[in-house]
Amino acid sequence: MKLSEMHKQKPSSTAETKKSLNEKYEELKDCSGDELMSKLIKEVQSQKANGSFDYQGLRNSIEKIKMYLPNQTYENMIRIIENFK
Repeated sequence: MKLSEMHKQKPSSTAETKKSLNEKYEELKDCSGDELMSKLIKEVQSQKANGSFDYQGLRNSIEKIKMYLPNQTYENMIRIIENFK
């Protein structure tokens, strides 16, 4: 699942939400900051190329996980996606 699709997902339970977040965390936890940024840039480029880039969806997804993020990380993520507009 792409980050921009997380806001559309309607899990039927809190357990499913935690499972989904844990799976995404496990997938990305060992990536360096540069690797994460590279993955994000590639995903945005791909979405823009095929016309599916959803800035608002991405922003909504970040807002949904805000409570799990340190404030500095949240602010950095917002700053990054602003550059992709």
